[in-house]
Order: sequence, then structure tokens, then C-alpha cells
Amino acid sequence: MLTRNLANYTTGVVRIKITGVFPEKFINLCLSEGILLWGIKKEGEEIYANVRLPDFFAIRKPALKSRVKVRVLGVRGLPFTLKRVKRRRMLIAGAVLFLVLLQILTSYIWFVDVAGVKNVSGDRIKSIAAAHGLHPGAVKSGIKAKEIENSITLAMPEVAWVGVRLTGTRAIVEIVEKTMPRTEDKSPADVVALKDGIITEIIALSGQPMVKKGDTVKRGDVLIKGIVPPPSEENAEIKMPVSPPTEPRIRANGIVKARVWYEGYGEAGLVREEYHRTGNRKMSVSLKIGNTVLDLKKAEAEPFPNFESEEIFKKFPSWRNTGFVVETKIDIFYELVIDRFEVSPEEARDMAKEQAVKILETKIPETAEVLVRNSEVLSSSEPGLTRVKVFIETVEDIGYTQVAQPTSQVPEE
Repeated sequence: MLTRNLANYTTGVVRIKITGVFPEKFINLCLSEGILLWGIKKEGEEIYANVRLPDFFAIRKPALKSRVKVRVLGVRGLPFTLKRVKRRRMLIAGAVLFLVLLQILTSYIWFVDVAGVKNVSGDRIKSIAAAHGLHPGAVKSGIKAKEIENSITLAMPEVAWVGVRLTGTRAIVEIVEKTMPRTEDKSPADVVALKDGIITEIIALSGQPMVKKGDTVKRGDVLIKGIVPPPSEENAEIKMPVSPPTEPRIRANGIVKARVWYEGYGEAGLVREEYHRTGNRKMSVSLKIGNTVLDLKKAEAEPFPNFESEEIFKKFPSWRNTGFVVETKIDIFYELVIDRFEVSPEEARDMAKEQAVKILETKIPETAEVLVRNSEVLSSSEPGLTRVKVFIETVEDIGYTQVAQPTSQVPEE
């Protein structure tokens, strides 16, 4: 079946309609003369059939003998396809040229990306790769991935592993950084209050505590001083060497928790506004070639009464190692429509409270324990405006390490 269909497609097939008094006689004459007809279908007095293109010119004699008319309904096959192609030479030539150019362009690297960098410089990695042949405009077949990987590893000791991967016209340099051991800072330091509050707990891991539970402290007060604490009462009878005039300084460390109070303010009107895009937009396009800027399409500075704008920058890859920059800038202006909704006093109060809480959440650390949260509606002389003040009480660690000053300069508590 497949072989016969392929042979029919190669020689060409003509779909014909047979009309006349004795169409069956026409079919019998064709078969007697070795003319193959298939796909025969009768509809009323008309008969439809397929015939090969070489046999189509031989059915004239059977048609005259049987006094029928033969009409061509359609053609298909390789000869007719080639005929159409000959009439569209420019289209075929354009397609071939496009494929050739596509093959040429995809044989180059146009983009170089660096993945996995956290602390090392991505620009430095790109410069090392460019020095060994990996840069925008480089031929893919000439890129030596192993050489580039070894060069980056040798030039940057902080890099543990390098991999170069080519994906289409993009080269991706994958980096795995070394986990460098952290150097512990042992310089003398005090634990100082970061915020005002009332001490609820103090644990001095090293250094001399300067406050106790229940004390009120202000920002900047020394909580744990970076000095060696005196001996406890249990060891008071043990003879200790006399301390030198200058106290030896150490790095204080510990946990100091305190009750801290926050106060936030929010306001909301009795009319809420929402902005929506209408679908209308205007665009301006400029092209930067080197230091020259060309305006390809201009738009007004304020194209709509209410709008929002978006900037899109597209930078073409530099060719080889040249510093020639070609960049396009597209400014899109979207028209906005304002919908206004009336808000009840209760909703305005909740909106103002939510606004105040959001402001306070940026100031309160995540590790803080919230004890109390209160709100108060403030009187307002301005009509249509609701003002709310929110109070939050927390327990949190308020100590932070600060480089210790000389003993003579530490203020007495």
C-alpha cells in the first residue's frame, strides 16, 4: 500500500469527474486498455475517479468511444509540486538564504552569562573567559571549554569548580565558590543597648554585666563591658593577684533581653481610589549608537492625564573585543483610569490600623516576642480622614557588639 501510494505521488495523480450516458462503458474501455482507475465513486449520474498523470492523456480515446465528458477536479503529486516551486523561485531562494544565515548566526556565541556567583566578581570571570576566547561574537567550534575552566580555577583561588556550557547562542559559565572559614573577631568590644527598654533577662557569656533585671536603659548604654569580671563571693577568700592599673580588655558577649515599646501612625480617607489600565498606550523608541542617540519614535512627556510608565533597555552584544555600544531604549506609557469607592468609618479605621502595623513591622525584628498590641483612634479636624495610632510592646534582644573604648574613656554608669 505504501509502495503504491509513493509511486502514485511520484508520477502524479489527477482527480476526474465523468459525465455522460454510459460512464460505466468508459470505465470498462479504460480497463481493457490498461488504464488504471481507482477511488471510483458514483453520485447520481456522475462518476468520480483517480487516474495517474501519464494515463490521463490516454483516456481521450475511451472518452470519445463512450461519448462521455471528462473534467479535471484536482491534481496532486511530485510533478505539480515542482511546477509550483519553479513559479516561486524567489521564495525558495529566500528560504534557502534564511536557513544559511540562520546556520551561520547559530554557529557564534552572542551572550555570555555567569551563574552561581555570590561573593566573587562576575565581571572578572567574564574577562578571564574573554582572554581565552569566550566572548560575544566567538565561534562556537573554536571555544575550548576545558582550557577556560582551568584558567578561571587557577586565576581565582576562591572558586572551587568551574563549568562551561553552550546552549544555542548562549554560553553559561557555572561557578561553585569555596566555603571560606570565618575568622573569629577577638578584638575588645562591649555589648551596647540598641534600643531603649526595661531589662527582663541578661546572660553574660563573657565580660562584666553592667545592668540587672528591671533596669531601664537607653540606646547606647553599655550592657556588658568587655573586662574580666571580678571573682565571685564563693572564691573571695582565694588570694588574687593585684590587677594592674589598666584593666585588660576582652570581647564581651551575651544575651540581653528587654521590653521595648513601638508607636506607629496610619491614616485613611473615606474614599478609596484604585487605578486600572484602560488598554491604551503610547511608546517612544530611541537608539544609542556609541555616544549618539537617535529618536526613532517620540511620545509626549505626559501622553495621558493619568498614566504609569515602563522603561525597557535592550543592549546588543558587542562584537569581538570592541567597546562599541548599540542600545535601544523603549518607554511605554499606559493610560490609567481612577475608580473611586466610598469607605465606611469602620473600614477606614481598619485600613489606617493596617498601615500603621505595616510600618511597625519593618522596625520590629522577626525574633521579637510581641506581648501587647493596642490601637487608638485619634481625633481629626480634617473631614473625611481617619487617623489611628498603634502601640506594640515586645520582648527582644537589644544588645549589639561595639568596639570597646579605652577604660579611661568609658562613661561611668
